[in-house]
Amino acid sequence: MSTPLASNSDLILAKENIHHLTYFPFHGLAGCIRTTLVLLGEPYENHTLSFGEWMAQKPLTPFGHVPILREETKCGKSFEIAEISAIEFFLAKRAGNLLGKDFWEESQIRMFHSSTHAVITFLVHTVVQSPQADRAAFLTRFKKSNLPQWVRSHEKYLVANGSNGHYVGDQLSIADIKTASVIEHMINLCSGEGETPLISEELTPAIMAVKTNLEKNPRYAEWRASQQYQEFTGGNLGFFGF
Repeated sequence: MSTPLASNSDLILAKENIHHLTYFPFHGLAGCIRTTLVLLGEPYENHTLSFGEWMAQKPLTPFGHVPILREETKCGKSFEIAEISAIEFFLAKRAGNLLGKDFWEESQIRMFHSSTHAVITFLVHTVVQSPQADRAAFLTRFKKSNLPQWVRSHEKYLVANGSNGHYVGDQLSIADIKTASVIEHMINLCSGEGETPLISEELTPAIMAVKTNLEKNPRYAEWRASQQYQEFTGGNLGFFGF
């Protein structure tokens, strides 16, 4: 009697899959994805692109954007997933414990994740990718309006949850990882001479607790101490300035 063929769902959730992430040699918009891959502790390969390589590959991608995650299964079949949030929630589902305990917790987690994703993508697409002549004005508006609103809202919700380093309940979620992956960039954004800090241990202890809580994870701590992580940080400062 023949063995039934595994479904795509079975193949994509197999723990022995090898994850292949394609992105640029900086944190950029892939910080949450890379962190989640590290926390999974599963086989993972990081493929970085020069901008010349990217222009050659861009027409071959699903939507003309990176990051892209490719799942290579043990049987040789591969699956490709594009779009940042789709990849992050795919990995959260694989992890089995990053989406809360029930549908309501998952809905809340998705809400907080969406808010953080929106503010960081707005920064990149509206400020970083704006014409050079307009960039300073757009950046000033972001630091005076968009970022303070995010800070106030998230600090409030995190305090309401007990300032325990989690958005929902007392367990790590993809919303926590999303915020922890961008806090340093936001701090750097407002750390220039004459700048008014918006995020710090004194001003926003509940937001900072999300960062410090994740840093207690041994896998994440090892990743942050790695040469590759430091290179990505340098790439971020060099390309984005934060």
